[in-house]
Amino acid sequence: MINVGKIINTRGLKGECKVYLYTDDPMHRFEKGRILYLDEKQPVTVENFSMSKGLGFVRFKEISTVEQADALRGKVLYIDEMDLPEKDEDEFYYHELVGCKVLNQDGEDTGTVTDILETGAHLVLRVSKDDQSYLLPFVKAHVTDVNLENKTITIEEMEGLR
Repeated sequence: MINVGKIINTRGLKGECKVYLYTDDPMHRFEKGRILYLDEKQPVTVENFSMSKGLGFVRFKEISTVEQADALRGKVLYIDEMDLPEKDEDEFYYHELVGCKVLNQDGEDTGTVTDILETGAHLVLRVSKDDQSYLLPFVKAHVTDVNLENKTITIEEMEGLR
């Protein structure tokens, strides 16, 4: 299951939920009729979705009152991994990269990807080891190989990176 959002509040009296989004394509993930799962368990069906100021507002078929919606506050919304669209060979979903071990050109373990930051120009991976972390630009100049089967990312480490 893939986390796509978290219900943080309600809006209106008809059971609409205010959602903090964790997805890059909210209009597709929350399209009418889409089945989402509350805390990976309870299925709910999207009835309506809109966005405002970076937040999502969703109504579910199964929720019709503000009291029902308020009971969902703090619940995390998931989609089934099978619902994700196909990707190209050199494209990766964030959940595939988080947890990967990062190895330099000499095979030395430099840490594990713990977070992904969007900077506008390109993605940046936060790589952590012990109590230290460093930021790694996710660009071809630094990343030489991504092996999802082995959960490893090989980099060409430049001086001063970590």
